[in-house]
Amino acid sequence: MTTTGLPDSLIATLPGDHYTDPEIFRLEQEHIFEAMWFCAARSSELAKPGAFRTVDVGRESVLLTRSRDGSVKAFFNVCRHRGAKLCTQESGEVKRAFQCPYHAWTYDLNGKLVAAPNLTKMPDIGRTEYGLASVAVREWLGYVWVCLAENPP
Repeated sequence: MTTTGLPDSLIATLPGDHYTDPEIFRLEQEHIFEAMWFCAARSSELAKPGAFRTVDVGRESVLLTRSRDGSVKAFFNVCRHRGAKLCTQESGEVKRAFQCPYHAWTYDLNGKLVAAPNLTKMPDIGRTEYGLASVAVREWLGYVWVCLAENPP
């Protein structure tokens, strides 16, 4: 005898290809992981100004740091010049700024572009406009939370 349905006591699951389909993975990243708050680090890991940590959130690398005023900042870990990864270390401490290993564009702890080779010869490059792209960040109950969404929930 052939049956087409499952017994009532079994719960149906997704078809197997849903677990390996690249398009479904992309949609999950976009609509779940990149749209919700993500616990990225313990606040104690960023105890002093200049302390930093990099974390992968969905498909993006995020740079977390403690600024001079004591607030936590989060940025996409990408230089605004040519898109190189800004911080290649998982964690550490900088004195005043982050410098891109590719062309030495330098950003302060608030993400502002503070130096770049030949910057004075490029009047169309605004230091404010070419600062690091920020990521929504909150400190809550001893943890640092980030959300990649443009309008976090």
